[in-house]
Amino acid sequence: MKSMSISVILDWIPDKYRIFYKSTGLDQLFRHARMLDDSMEIIDNDFLYLTQESSFLDREWDIRKPRFLIFCTKTGSKDGQINPSWMEHAAILYTDEPFHKVFREFLDIFDKYYAWYEQCLNIIIENKDVSDLLDYATTFLCNPIALFSPTGKLLHYTGKFQEKIEGTLWDEVINFGFTPTESIYPDEHQRVMQEIHSGNRLISSVFRQDPSHHSLTAPLYFEGKNFGAFGTTDINGPFTEAQKALLLEVVHFTELAMNHQIQAFLLQDEENYYVIRLLQGYPADELSTSYYLQARNYTNEDIWYLYQFSLPESDVSDTRQSAYIHQIKNILPHGVVLYFEHSIVAVCRRRDFDPDYEKSYAALEDLLKRLSLKVYISTRFFRFTELSMAYGQCRLMKSYPLEPQKHIQRFDEAFLHVLYGVLKEKNSLPGFCHPAVLSLWQSHMEQDLTLIHNLKCYLINGRNIAETARTLHLHRNTLIYRLRKIEDLLHISLDYLDENMLLYLLISCLICETL
Repeated sequence: MKSMSISVILDWIPDKYRIFYKSTGLDQLFRHARMLDDSMEIIDNDFLYLTQESSFLDREWDIRKPRFLIFCTKTGSKDGQINPSWMEHAAILYTDEPFHKVFREFLDIFDKYYAWYEQCLNIIIENKDVSDLLDYATTFLCNPIALFSPTGKLLHYTGKFQEKIEGTLWDEVINFGFTPTESIYPDEHQRVMQEIHSGNRLISSVFRQDPSHHSLTAPLYFEGKNFGAFGTTDINGPFTEAQKALLLEVVHFTELAMNHQIQAFLLQDEENYYVIRLLQGYPADELSTSYYLQARNYTNEDIWYLYQFSLPESDVSDTRQSAYIHQIKNILPHGVVLYFEHSIVAVCRRRDFDPDYEKSYAALEDLLKRLSLKVYISTRFFRFTELSMAYGQCRLMKSYPLEPQKHIQRFDEAFLHVLYGVLKEKNSLPGFCHPAVLSLWQSHMEQDLTLIHNLKCYLINGRNIAETARTLHLHRNTLIYRLRKIEDLLHISLDYLDENMLLYLLISCLICETL
């Protein structure tokens, strides 16, 4: 049967009663309260006993004495002295109230606690959302609490703030949706993680960002595995023994819920959530990123590609989405594959699947043909936190497709086409051209068009005359003659141009060929 902590019982005593003394050993649990009277020879240690008779303090017990005794005496009474033998398991309560009334109020405390406990169980049994459970279960906590996933994602927070949270840990947690692990001292963070992995239930810590408040971490475990934690600070009031005991009760209810329907809430696509945050452009601290990579046997040295699979225009059912994801995971088994913004996004290491490798490319193309899908592939990137950049590349390709009918489109191949599309949307493309180059192109004379093409190849080949001549199938002297003519027409010297002008000319040539 459920029991109540003595620390909570004493904390819930009405303010009109004054606790003159209480022992420090307040981790004992009791089913309910009983009066201690002369008729009792055997004491049940599952019960808390109350008395107003000082004679009991010196009594020789035949079997055993109460595990904890509440001694009620009138304010100012000389009976306030306690026998040393009771020091570890007793409290003295000063009150002018009749003893029967005091006892009744202790019974009410137990009734209140059990009503709360029963309602928490009902919420779990009724398969209500975990947020409903936490909103109710934390009723008696004086400080707000936050529920985090193993990667630090904020799942839910509840409770009221009695002061402004600007500049506190809560400010950052609520605004960014993650625990600010970068704000904790490195040694402190390592200690906290070690204590979590060792199974400790309550872990105290201090954050640099908010040193005026102490923090508590209460890890959550399911089937022996850590699946998140509660975090709280003493922003409203101190962490008393009673508050710690109640927090552990909230932990108990949350873990109990894991054996019920609510399991899905806390374990929902944890991997996917972190990736989605990065895709959305949210910042990620290095500690969270390292945790994520290590948990999946990834490293900071890995090279990545992002794949955006374009789904059919019509609405795709959840079942169909799952089918697509399953098929994609078959060829990207070590990648992260998820549904995001009406498409399927995959992130995969180059060493697990290299699109430059002929066999991998063929497998991808075969999959796309079977599923009637298209894929846009980013350039390779070297930091996992650059997902937003890579995803942006794929979105641009989708908006400005180089070859609309092609199943596979890569950003390194489509870069210039995408650039033209963006520039054209923002401004007139000719406005980005060197005036002299544009004038030559607009002449529509074949010889001028040839000169523009030759200039483009010359610049692409790094102004290497021999390589350019081979590319154009021209004699070296012919190429040199044409380059001199280009210099005369553009009033420039190709040998003495800075990098900005060289790039300006190259882009001008490329744009002209799209007009």
